[in-house]
Amino acid sequence: MKRVVFCIIAHPDDEAFGPSGTLALLAKTEDVHVICVTDGASDPRFHPIGGKTLAAIRKEELENSARALGVAKVHFLHYQDGTLSNNLYHAVAENIAKLVKRHNPSLLITFDLKGGSGHLDHVAVSMITSFVYRNHPSIDAIWYNVVSREVSDAMADYFVFFPPGYRREEADMVVDITSVFTQKVAAARCHVSQKHDADRIIARWMESPKEEWFLVDKRRDTLTIG
Repeated sequence: MKRVVFCIIAHPDDEAFGPSGTLALLAKTEDVHVICVTDGASDPRFHPIGGKTLAAIRKEELENSARALGVAKVHFLHYQDGTLSNNLYHAVAENIAKLVKRHNPSLLITFDLKGGSGHLDHVAVSMITSFVYRNHPSIDAIWYNVVSREVSDAMADYFVFFPPGYRREEADMVVDITSVFTQKVAAARCHVSQKHDADRIIARWMESPKEEWFLVDKRRDTLTIG
């Protein structure tokens, strides 16, 4: 019987620019679900196109990305991009908890507690996902996707403070994504509204080891890769 994996993200594209290779590998044998907390529609550079709002466009992009990765299901919680805070903490957690009770995941995947890039929506989602994990002992493990020190150094001029990344030896788990790298790139290219970011990120991937790194907290030995 397939086990269920939840990847919990803040915005459409976080799955592609983050642990997409790992999701593609897991999707070969397990039911992978992506839970997207916000609509990703706060970008002031974009305006309605063809009668579609940016939220609708980004929803379609995430669905396309999920198909490229073999993801079984995408869940949208429809919170407003940029609004995640303590005021919404428990409401978001309860919505995720409802999905946990319905689908009984064995594994949660999310950002590390720095939010990867330091984006406050990412930080909130990481904290909330950790809260859900703590309160649902049926979940075997949580994997926190981390960025490398090389990435954080290169992104020092990001629009918010970009926390220092990790050295390879600091990661609890390193996943070789060579076999699914084309899927990772395809998923990123699905986010056409974010093409500027996607092109820059893909170019960096091409020059980097085909790996994704994680910090791991586990109650039981569970899904492993490699």
